[in-house]
Amino acid sequence: MNTDISSFAVVEGSQRHAIPGARALGRVSPHTPIEITVKIRRKEELPPLNGRPSEIISRDQLAGTYGARQQDVDAVVKVLAGFGLESIGSDLLTRSVDLKGSVADIERAFQIHLFNYSHPDGNFRGYVGQYQVPSALHGVIEHVLGLDTHRVARRRKIPIQASLGALDASAAVSSYFTGAQLANHYHYPPGDGGGETVAILEFGGGYFPSDLEQFCNLANITKVPTVKPISVDGTSTSSTADGAEGEVMLDIEVVASACPASTIVVYFAKFTERGWVKALDAVAKDAQNDPKVVSISWGYAEDVLIWHPLTMKQVNQTLMDVAKLGITVCVAAGDDGSSDGVLDGPAHADFPSSSPYVLSVGGTTIPAANLSSQDIGWFEGDGLRNDNGGSTGGGVSAVFNKLPWQSAYHIPSVNPGAIAGRILPDLAANADWTASPYLLFVDGQPQPNGGTSAATPLIASLITRINATRRAAGKTVIGYVTPVLYQTYNGSTVGAAGCTDVTTGQNNTAKAGGYSAGPGYDAVSGWGTPNGVALLNALNAVI
Repeated sequence: MNTDISSFAVVEGSQRHAIPGARALGRVSPHTPIEITVKIRRKEELPPLNGRPSEIISRDQLAGTYGARQQDVDAVVKVLAGFGLESIGSDLLTRSVDLKGSVADIERAFQIHLFNYSHPDGNFRGYVGQYQVPSALHGVIEHVLGLDTHRVARRRKIPIQASLGALDASAAVSSYFTGAQLANHYHYPPGDGGGETVAILEFGGGYFPSDLEQFCNLANITKVPTVKPISVDGTSTSSTADGAEGEVMLDIEVVASACPASTIVVYFAKFTERGWVKALDAVAKDAQNDPKVVSISWGYAEDVLIWHPLTMKQVNQTLMDVAKLGITVCVAAGDDGSSDGVLDGPAHADFPSSSPYVLSVGGTTIPAANLSSQDIGWFEGDGLRNDNGGSTGGGVSAVFNKLPWQSAYHIPSVNPGAIAGRILPDLAANADWTASPYLLFVDGQPQPNGGTSAATPLIASLITRINATRRAAGKTVIGYVTPVLYQTYNGSTVGAAGCTDVTTGQNNTAKAGGYSAGPGYDAVSGWGTPNGVALLNALNAVI
């Protein structure tokens, strides 16, 4: 084993640019202890995932074929120990090595200078430029996470009228909708999710059993669902300091209402790039809970220097891993329309919703208070959360090319000269927090809520019911279902057969323009809102 630590090599693609709005405050103290995660190469590259895998593989098979080599892990640990870094864990399936050391040790090991920065979204530690690795590890290490701690997770703020509109319990029940009521609206197959496990990723806030108990009382759920909060990196699972507890409880309560007999595992991580990767890795390697559906209501614009390209690559790699494991990952498309809340002119897609390996979820409005009317595309106010409005994300990725299953759909980006990127969302569900709000119970009181942040756990609940129905019939779980929606079926497609078309609405919040709903597949609602039973029947016919 080559353990030379006297020479270094640049990691290709590691260039990091200054975060917009950040101001350097000075060097980080060399004695500050920090933890990092090193991602290393696979034994064998994953083959292209151009459709749903023909078979679901086990975690042992994934690690054995596509995981890391033990000798690579040993090399990383030994070489970096020469710089004073201590290994605190490793995993072959997720190809990761966790290490800790002082800032001075980290700077020597990767030939960088770490600075403290101020930023409107919160101060952070970071660097600018490329990092290097010891030459002995060049080609072994693919990415180093934890050097930079800027925020890479965003969910919408509760609108002013919603936060001031909390009602007493009886009024809330009659004015707001539960996941169970919306499941009926979308004709979900019968069931309670029994025997299934739903994973939820959170990057802030906390879980509060008393709020869930009171929600269940209001929603007439006779037994409080089992919720397992898990911290993947030391993050608190019961924090109210950042005001995101409503976001966490919304995810949990939507699933609890639509699938009350399911087990809900909530993975908490820091809102950093390392936190994202560790949270997804936790799902991939969790053989004990073995979730088959994941709900993610967080994200950030894919192309504005917030996400590092190598981090996006690692996230995508893990999403491909979990697709092979038969896990469906549902991700919110965003709540700020075509701009994704970045008002610099071009339209932006939200990541990881723009990944081809997830089920991207857009938002709709149900105009009639009794849920009797057909959904329309969600757009209220000026479409922007910061102005107390909101609208569904959706559009064309500027980073990810269309995979073959979307090749027949030609929705051009509104951005001049853009690539023919992955189109999102794939389908949609109620997201309006004013016309058709969800019931949320948090901080001891009921209040209205919504957004694609709510639509996503609702769709995750649909997949959970579909999985439970299929397993009872001796079939496999749905897994990577996204390409199947575009598959030919009964003279049309699975998506068209299993969804109600949304033909009205738009999401224009960018100077470059936005997208409109219309007959068939579109970049506002995807295939439309689900007709759960029809979707189950179509999926059973082709899988």
